Amino acid sequence: MSSSNNSLIDEYDTSLGYHPSVLPLDIRLGLTKPTNIHTTNDDNNNDDDNESSTTTTHLKWGILGCSKASNDFVHALHFLSSSGLPHTIVAVGSRSADRASSFADLHDIPNVHDSYEELCSDPEINIVYVGTLHPYHKSHAEMALFCGKHVLIEKPICMTSADAIYLYDLSRKLHLFVGEGMWTRFFPVVEWTRCHLGEENLANLTNHNEAESMEQQQRNEDLQMNPIGTVRVITADFSIDGTDVGPYPTDSLFAKDAGGGCSWTTLPYILSAAMMPFDAIMPEGIVAHGILPEDDYHDVDNVGDLAIGLTLTFDNTAIDPTTLTGKKKKKKDDPDAHRVGLERWNAPRKIPEKKSIANGLCGFLAETTERTVYAGKRGRIVIEGPGHCPTEVTMVHKSKGRGVGMGNSAAMNDDDDDSDDASENNHHHNHNKPSARTTNVTFPLPQPTPEMDASDATFQMPNSMGFIYEAEAVRRLIGAGRIFFPQWTPKDSVGCIRIVEEVLRQIKGEEEE
Repeated sequence: MSSSNNSLIDEYDTSLGYHPSVLPLDIRLGLTKPTNIHTTNDDNNNDDDNESSTTTTHLKWGILGCSKASNDFVHALHFLSSSGLPHTIVAVGSRSADRASSFADLHDIPNVHDSYEELCSDPEINIVYVGTLHPYHKSHAEMALFCGKHVLIEKPICMTSADAIYLYDLSRKLHLFVGEGMWTRFFPVVEWTRCHLGEENLANLTNHNEAESMEQQQRNEDLQMNPIGTVRVITADFSIDGTDVGPYPTDSLFAKDAGGGCSWTTLPYILSAAMMPFDAIMPEGIVAHGILPEDDYHDVDNVGDLAIGLTLTFDNTAIDPTTLTGKKKKKKDDPDAHRVGLERWNAPRKIPEKKSIANGLCGFLAETTERTVYAGKRGRIVIEGPGHCPTEVTMVHKSKGRGVGMGNSAAMNDDDDDSDDASENNHHHNHNKPSARTTNVTFPLPQPTPEMDASDATFQMPNSMGFIYEAEAVRRLIGAGRIFFPQWTPKDSVGCIRIVEEVLRQIKGEEEE
């Protein structure tokens, strides 16, 4: 039994702001251009292609909130600035002057504001990072937008789909950048996976004309890169021991009034993984089960959900994007409607080629492997854990036969034959069949700079250096006059929240409206 394995390591290029072997989606689509820190503004402004040219925009950040996420995002920004990329942290704002001052001292931030309003009004700031508790994201982002600032909002952008739509509409009206910090979509592992799934996810980014133009670009992209075939099965998990983060049930991870519960923390990562191959179309079916807090806790109404398991089904050919589930309504007045079912039943049948299924598990009960798997007829792509901030991916090119490449040397042949001779021949034939070829690619996170090592600040969450990919995408897009991410579009963002809303309805046993 033979095998063919390739292992590649792609190091981060500080002069580009990404890993050379996989261009970020905004560059691949021509929305922005590659950045070189040695390129001047004049060089960029003389580019003939004004539609996709990217000026060397200097982002001057205001940090709204002193959360753990804010800590790690700021620490990553220091890497970019100390590497020569144009990011500056101008100020931090908090409702507590003492907390803001401590945060500023830790991260060497020159200005402190003891209110969010003061921060958003600071004329030296051109973009605000919102890192406050989930229930306040809408009001804080709205405040920044009305002060004329671009906004990057930690996930979730809002806690209702209606509020998310409002912010994206406001962004269009004011022509200011609004992005939800689904940072996973910017990791090079996920960019690489998207390329090899043959999907370049787009939606209505700025207006209909721009969307049509971008859809044309999408058709011209390298969609032939689809080595595993159509994605048919997706599995993803993201479960942690919640008490590793903070005490139960008072920590913001659990407390409902702080936006706690796994539905708003870990579930969106599962949904991001499940939605990526399908251009953000809503699932045809959603079935969810969950574990709610123990009834004997005195303030049970203020504790969020603790674990969720769900299954999503997708139909690329029968999706109605105006509904949550995408199910088509039957026409009651069609006398021949029943014939469609009969014709389908009597016709030659095979496994539906356009149907796909995704299975996800998330929560706070215990730590799991956190792997994401995309499987097609010709192989699978495995994003190794931690799947929400990954640095390693493996692609398995499946040979014909059941179990090939999974340690089963006696793989079954795809051709069905009930005869004893055929069964024996198939056994010997598959025993000598080569195992699947594998390609493993690692994208190591860059090491902290000497300036970072000299600081007392440290990352508090795994792989948080990966915030650099998201921050650089923001800078490129704003420099090109874009107002939304192509990696995580408004369509993705709103669709994700709509699924969360439906999952919560189901696990709480509420009636469908």
